[in-house]
Amino acid sequence: MGNFQQQSQTLAELFSHNLVHLRDMGLVEFLTYLFVGAFAFILALYLRKANRFRFVIRAPSSRPVQVTREVFNSALSVVLYNTVQLAARMIALAFGYIVTLGVHMPLWEELLTFPLVMVAHDAYFYWTHRLMHAAALFRFFHWEHHKSQAPTVFTAYSFAIPEAIMQGLFGVFYVAIFPATFTTLIVFQFVEILHNLAIHSGLDFFPRTLVAHPRFGWLAGPTYHDIHHRTARGNFGLYTRFWDRLMKTEHPDFLKIHAYIHSPQNDGRAYRLLSRRGSSTPPSGASAPEVAGG
Repeated sequence: MGNFQQQSQTLAELFSHNLVHLRDMGLVEFLTYLFVGAFAFILALYLRKANRFRFVIRAPSSRPVQVTREVFNSALSVVLYNTVQLAARMIALAFGYIVTLGVHMPLWEELLTFPLVMVAHDAYFYWTHRLMHAAALFRFFHWEHHKSQAPTVFTAYSFAIPEAIMQGLFGVFYVAIFPATFTTLIVFQFVEILHNLAIHSGLDFFPRTLVAHPRFGWLAGPTYHDIHHRTARGNFGLYTRFWDRLMKTEHPDFLKIHAYIHSPQNDGRAYRLLSRRGSSTPPSGASAPEVAGG
């Protein structure tokens, strides 16, 4: 709770203080998304057109109408993230508090805040994501994201307004409960965007040992999340397989499909390996989106 302190500054000074943080975090978010996303998108198109399918999850490229929709939704989501942050900070200001992310911490303590925010976000994402897949909530919260059954990097933030608000609230909850500095949040945001772009890219260059090894394979990579988009079943985790394995929600065909994608035999059609028990079953009230090959 050390991120909130009472201040005697004027409202204008407090407002300016919070806007500076939001501006810098928004720039990191936007620039990373734009440049890294564009590079990954072009690379995916090149590999598919060159028929070089090893590490490529599925062969066909996405339709222009899908990419246009995703870019629009992503731009809106970035705006909503920062709006949620600003609204929360203004509520704090109304009670005479300011978010103090510039407080000095010992180096060892600051270094520990980064794994803490990643662990917290992994748990937050798993449980909110799984909740949004409930039949009563799926259409309202999560259907917009799942329209992209063959996702691109621009699917990463392609959310409906309610889901964008829910995802934006994580930062509010985190700084209200755990110690954090501005540096912690900037690095976290940068890593989160890179990971989100990677798992929606359709390319899987993640080390197999860290993803699929029986003992060390805890990382949730691109194949892991791509299967989730393809089937709308299981694999709810963001960074790790921990919660899925603990709660027994991991997709039954994940390891088989992951091994094929990383093999020299990969022809871009790994999803023909989906078993009947792992096939697509959209939640009630949502028809299955059109599949772009695979």
